[in-house]
Amino acid sequence: MKIAVLANLKAGGGGKAAAVLQKIAGAWSAHELLAAAGFGGEQLPRCIFPEEAEGYVPRLNAAVRALLSAGPDLLVTVGGDGAAAYAAECLIAEGSKVPLLGIGAGTANVGPIVSFGAEELPDPDSLAEISLGAVEARNVQGRHIAYGFNDIVIGNTFLGTSAEGETRTFSGRELAAFGRLTEEAPVKDLFRGPSSMSLNGRALAAPPYRAAQMVVSPVEPDNFYGRAYTGILCFTPGSEFKAAVYLGPNPVVSMEDDDAGISCFRTGGQLLLTEKDSLRLDHLNDNVCAVADGNPYLLPEGSVTLQYVPDVIRVLKRRRL
Repeated sequence: MKIAVLANLKAGGGGKAAAVLQKIAGAWSAHELLAAAGFGGEQLPRCIFPEEAEGYVPRLNAAVRALLSAGPDLLVTVGGDGAAAYAAECLIAEGSKVPLLGIGAGTANVGPIVSFGAEELPDPDSLAEISLGAVEARNVQGRHIAYGFNDIVIGNTFLGTSAEGETRTFSGRELAAFGRLTEEAPVKDLFRGPSSMSLNGRALAAPPYRAAQMVVSPVEPDNFYGRAYTGILCFTPGSEFKAAVYLGPNPVVSMEDDDAGISCFRTGGQLLLTEKDSLRLDHLNDNVCAVADGNPYLLPEGSVTLQYVPDVIRVLKRRRL
């Protein structure tokens, strides 16, 4: 098997990805291994040199395209959910059917693409290929913004790893616009004025509280670990529902101190979406982003639509017994 590897060498504060690459070079030596320069190519038998690009995401996309040009049977990401999601976005944009296998070495390793931890290295030949759906964020003109395979968080912050190797809450806008990590507290309100939400073109009633964060996750009956939003609505096997929405006055995805559920009640609104439903948010505050699997995307128009899309990517998982 020809296996292409894409490693985020700074994932999780650095160090883990290099150790996984060393394991791969030994355990998978019977396979043809290749990687891109700057993304682990220096540690594997064959190093491919992608086109030069400025910025982390453009460089990652150039690396994925260079690896795809070699005709791999499998693309392995080594890092967190963010690196895996960026790689998946590029595969989908390129129209590639090459399956993904995620090896965790980052801040968050809980999404459905990252199936194995850094301490375990599976035999690729023993795994099963399955199809994943995702929540898609689009702008009001219908242009694709991002896919959330684990979740899409509508808010101003995301979780990342500081230079000291600690998980912190950072500004989504600062990273998406300028490529820099800047610590920031979550906003108290997503909207400029009363919340403006509509489902399939019909206005939804505003909640009786200021909405601080929204989390939208695909509904999967066997995948709850690490999901920001889980609950009774998320378990709907055999139903038409494909995504679950939580809108609350307190951030769910945050490292900030929060006494919700301790000295005060945590409340929130919940909603289920079918494959045909489209949820639209308007009049969002300027610093609010769509954070897809930990990767922030700007919403310059202050609006976004969210909808479940089936079968967007192929991934490798353990075979069911």
